[in-house]
Amino acid sequence: MKDLLSYFGEMLINEVRDRTIRGFDMRITGKMKDESSKKLFEKVQQMSDEQRLVIEKIIPQIVDLSIHNMLCMIEENANIDMQVENEIISELSDGLAGELYTEDGWIQRFSKQRYEEI
Repeated sequence: MKDLLSYFGEMLINEVRDRTIRGFDMRITGKMKDESSKKLFEKVQQMSDEQRLVIEKIIPQIVDLSIHNMLCMIEENANIDMQVENEIISELSDGLAGELYTEDGWIQRFSKQRYEEI
């Protein structure tokens, strides 16, 4: 098994980041049929092409900031431990949120979805 920090990062990116971006992409393109998604799609259809492009660009930014803040919360609260194979994830990194970024960060290494830098 690859190192536990990379394993955690790959799971986080694939199962949270990419899944969330795909889900919202499906909602704003009319591919989801639940009532809430239909309403969102109708509103997006009323936007200009430029406004829809902003929505597409902001989705990964919102997802990434949410993951960033969650990782900071885990690190900053001594009473919260996330473990993989009995290893505390925050102890395997010198900064969990920083693991997301850079050319060799989790997003670049593991994501199959677009990455929009702020």
